[in-house]
Amino acid sequence: MAAVRGRLRYRHTTLSAIADAAIEVLTGHPDGLTVPHLVRAVRASGGGGVSRAAVERTLARDRRFRREELLGRATWTIDVDAVTRASAAVVPVVAGSPLDGLSLRDWQMAAFTAWAAAGCVGVVEAVTGAGKTRLAVAAVRACLSHGGRALVLVPTLDLLAQWQRELRQLVPDARVGQLGGGRDDDLHERHVVVATPHSAAALPVDLPRGAVGLLVADEAHRYGAPTWGVALKPDFRMRLALTATYERNDDGLIDVLGPYFGGVIAEYGFAQAAADQVIAPFDIEFVGVALSERERVAYEAADHRVRECRRELVSHGLPKAPLELIAAAARLSAAGEGRPDAAVSREIAAARAFLSALRTRRDVAAQADAKMAVVEQLAPRLAAGGTRTLVFTDTVAQAEQAARTLRAGAVAAEEIHGDLPRDRRRIRLAQFRNGNLQAVVAPRVLDEGVDVPDAELAVVLAAFRTRRQMIQRLGRVLRRKPDGRVATLVIAYAIDTREDPTHGAHEDFLHEVIGVARSITTTRAAP
Repeated sequence: MAAVRGRLRYRHTTLSAIADAAIEVLTGHPDGLTVPHLVRAVRASGGGGVSRAAVERTLARDRRFRREELLGRATWTIDVDAVTRASAAVVPVVAGSPLDGLSLRDWQMAAFTAWAAAGCVGVVEAVTGAGKTRLAVAAVRACLSHGGRALVLVPTLDLLAQWQRELRQLVPDARVGQLGGGRDDDLHERHVVVATPHSAAALPVDLPRGAVGLLVADEAHRYGAPTWGVALKPDFRMRLALTATYERNDDGLIDVLGPYFGGVIAEYGFAQAAADQVIAPFDIEFVGVALSERERVAYEAADHRVRECRRELVSHGLPKAPLELIAAAARLSAAGEGRPDAAVSREIAAARAFLSALRTRRDVAAQADAKMAVVEQLAPRLAAGGTRTLVFTDTVAQAEQAARTLRAGAVAAEEIHGDLPRDRRRIRLAQFRNGNLQAVVAPRVLDEGVDVPDAELAVVLAAFRTRRQMIQRLGRVLRRKPDGRVATLVIAYAIDTREDPTHGAHEDFLHEVIGVARSITTTRAAP
């Protein structure tokens, strides 16, 4: 791990510092710069080894930057009017009686003040477990104190009940309703309505005449898709987006979320939360496993095919940057949907082959047989210590196999996945909450949008994951424990693959936690 730590130490640059540097650079280039030119300029201005991904994330999340297409290439400029628009308050909100009794933490009060100063519009990015819901309740109270109404969007049915419980407890005088899950309450009869995006997009959500409206979006990064974006109602002039990771792999931040919510007005990351003792102290353990001979052959073949197709696609004018290339290849592939390779252009055929090889390469590493050895070796540790554990897998089959492996090691474990009936998933989570289950294993359903009981160990078997997913999974075990127990994130990775941190994997995630985690270690699983 020393090699990874050394390579990343100089990269510990905040996104706000990157934004300041980018503004300074773009001030001297009023016609704009492409991302590669801007990255080089930011580095030359003192940004050191800041990554392209960090620069792109900064540009997408900050409304002071504007993207334009120039001769088919994306260029970035400064939106001078954005600061002026943000400073025009929509509703005067001041600290006072609406916030009484909420016991807001310092960061929540600072975020609330920043949101009010930005015109009651903006995005708050804070680590899981820091208290984003209570911050939203403060905004709801402020809105209702002005005779307004609030619409709270949540991504899953599981969160409908959780939010309603919180609102009824902390805003006891408000009539709280539900839109979705078999109910269709409205804001004429209710002060606050908690809704799923599907229901809010499909049905009109009207405000009483003259009433100001607040829209709160929980897990806001998920609303960048056009279908969910329809739920973002334009008549709600007060807007608050909540997320632990304000980023997407497409243009949803720029095209949908940015125009509606504006930019990030408050951040509360791992370093601040750890310093404030808001999250549990935590360790990160990387555990490497070797691919079998069969898996190595398959991986290398897929890797070779990825490189071949990449060269061909770039020769046809597609972008070189990995994420931009994948997005462009996906668009090309969609353009030829339903037609065989023989009936489409060479570019479309190459795009299909590229995406297929990427999936194969990823799947071989993510589902490596040796990763079950990590689960098997962890089982005695879990059984002896009674450690409450979440195991994240790549597929349902891998989840079922991991649960069987844990049970064979005397650990009470069950799998949870989308193929199970919703009632059974609820029962197993309840068993985990009351201690009858020690471990739950799942492919993706526990990432977000589910009220997961407290745990102290998270095990990730598929390390081909985005920064967002890794942060979400770490966040699942970071709530402070009454007895001060330490949280641990174990990441199993296939050695000498794109999962391997010594080959640059997880740089952006490690950037977030280096200097915050008590320890970051790398070991190799016993064969």
